[in-house]
Amino acid sequence: MLKTQLSPTVRQGWQIQVSAEKGVFYFECCPPGCQAPCDDGLYYPTQEAAFAAACEFVDREVAVLATIKVANEWLATGLIEEEEYWNLTDFA
Repeated sequence: MLKTQLSPTVRQGWQIQVSAEKGVFYFECCPPGCQAPCDDGLYYPTQEAAFAAACEFVDREVAVLATIKVANEWLATGLIEEEEYWNLTDFA
């Protein structure tokens, strides 16, 4: 099985690695200070499509983490109740 890793890049502090395997592309992303990569488990027909998906993945994860941080602060200071917290942080 031939696997090719393309040049890594950084977006919002996250390391993005696009790789090719058997004619398809996929990505892995690592947040700052983390060694375990994250991905969406999908394959893409082009390097550009995989990179675009990686950028969307990173942007979404950054937004989710920022939302959770603010919601945690609001909950801790009593600005919202627990039910409101779960409504804000349910990203399923």
